[in-house]
Amino acid sequence: MKTSRSKIILIIILSVIVIAAAAAGIVLSMKNKSEEKQASPANTSESVVINEDEISKDRLLQDKYPEINDLIKRYREALTNGDVEALKVIYNTQDEISNDVLSSTSKIIEGYSDTVCYTKKGLEDNSFFVFIYDKLKISGINTPAPNLTMVYVKSTADGAYYIYRGELNGTTAAYEYDEETKAYIQKLYEDDEVKDLMATVYEEKESACAKDEALRNFIDGLSSPTSDVTDETSAETAESIEGAEGEGQENGENENGEAGGEESQPAETEVVG
Repeated sequence: MKTSRSKIILIIILSVIVIAAAAAGIVLSMKNKSEEKQASPANTSESVVINEDEISKDRLLQDKYPEINDLIKRYREALTNGDVEALKVIYNTQDEISNDVLSSTSKIIEGYSDTVCYTKKGLEDNSFFVFIYDKLKISGINTPAPNLTMVYVKSTADGAYYIYRGELNGTTAAYEYDEETKAYIQKLYEDDEVKDLMATVYEEKESACAKDEALRNFIDGLSSPTSDVTDETSAETAESIEGAEGEGQENGENENGEAGGEESQPAETEVVG
């Protein structure tokens, strides 16, 4: 059995499915979609003005862009296979990516299935916020976990799509979005179509957990990092990433849901907790 220290490391390594950003408010809005929209988080810059009408007019589109679907397919394959070089292409970067962290993540999440891409236009021409729905096969758990995450996809000068992680903060050594991007993302979470999608996936995840106690224990364990690991599956999973413990503990996790440090990855923000 592992202690809470190992569980915290597991959360850091599993940044692909565990994100701190506004989780409580999002879950509340999903449980009662008829409630009024939640107020913007206090850390959103008041000087940033986002046109909500433009967001609502931009329909949430399912699998609309084959090139983006191909990018996300390659992204999932790179995560599953622990392919650092492929990820560099997908991130359009020469920055180092921790092979240890990626390898540990690929051992925990054995595969992704039923992937669907929902898109909203981004802040720049030919850019998109992509909500990725998949079912995650977690090691030691039979029932796939329905999941919804988001990435920001931009295009290079020659039109090739890549996943934009933000800019590297030299002080924190973490990739961060600027205030305008963060404010835009918060407004996206309040869009009715996005909230409906979040609610659907949340209910699907709850249904899966109701049928599989191991999945429920695993997810509940991740959401309670201060308590000891009592679930056997979670304990065994934490054991499998013990080798990455030092790096994970030093780096921590940034507000975009990435493990911190210049080698942090992946660049996803979970939308459904």
